[in-house]
Amino acid sequence: MKPILRKVDTGHHYSFSIREDIFPYLYNRWHYHPEIELTLIRKGTGIRLVGDSVEKFEDNDLVLLGSSLPHYWRSDAKYFEEGADLHVEAIAIHFKEDCWGKELFDMPEFATVKKLLLDAKKGIEITGKTKKILVPLMEEILMSKNARRVILLLDMLQIISTSKDIKALSSAGFSKTYDHSNTDRINEIYNYTFNNFQKEISIREIAAAVNISHNSFCRYFKTRTTKTYWQFLLEVRIGYACKLLIDDKMSVARICYDCGFNNLSNFNRHFKNMLGMTPLQYSKTFLQDKRK
Repeated sequence: MKPILRKVDTGHHYSFSIREDIFPYLYNRWHYHPEIELTLIRKGTGIRLVGDSVEKFEDNDLVLLGSSLPHYWRSDAKYFEEGADLHVEAIAIHFKEDCWGKELFDMPEFATVKKLLLDAKKGIEITGKTKKILVPLMEEILMSKNARRVILLLDMLQIISTSKDIKALSSAGFSKTYDHSNTDRINEIYNYTFNNFQKEISIREIAAAVNISHNSFCRYFKTRTTKTYWQFLLEVRIGYACKLLIDDKMSVARICYDCGFNNLSNFNRHFKNMLGMTPLQYSKTFLQDKRK
């Protein structure tokens, strides 16, 4: 399936869109849109895909996404369980770079903001002190009217553009090679992976599930995402392991098998290669930070 092109309604009286979403879960499919997007996940946990980046998201996750950058949020499995007393809350701002005129960001005063919007084509995660400043501004802009909306958004972009609390999400290679017109079945591959990553998955099995020949599957996935399928699957499993380690309700050995790894040494090796520490060190570090 091709990524969905989403049309964002800016309303009849405003130059850009601000909305609050409250859903039982997030499952918004692999999509893109011409608008730049600033999104705060006020409440919720799950997996966030931005270009070829795969990371877990938690409460107060804040990202800036450039124009036409494919993305996808999916809530954790517990949100989909029957009778789950859970919900997700988000604030999303969508705006086009020229919504206030084609020359605004060419002004010398907006040089850092113009560079930020260019960098946002890879997606940007906002953290630390900068996020603490921006979260209340996201709440304020949701309730604002008239010129105050524009002032707040420009203020937030200026803050992000001069911050060191930011991290690029997608690789430069992805933004240069991604082709919106030729991404059929990627959504099905993602969905199949999220639904089955806790068990052993073979290339032959997933290729058959999404109706691609076994011989073509690996090449197809690599050309669409700039990474191998095994890299993607590993990122999904490690991301889920991080969540379980933070929850601190299961042993490392139990988490290993619950995430789809077939032995503990293999799990420890992959985890350390990706995050620079063992699962046990990760858990202890998080618990220490939580007590501070």
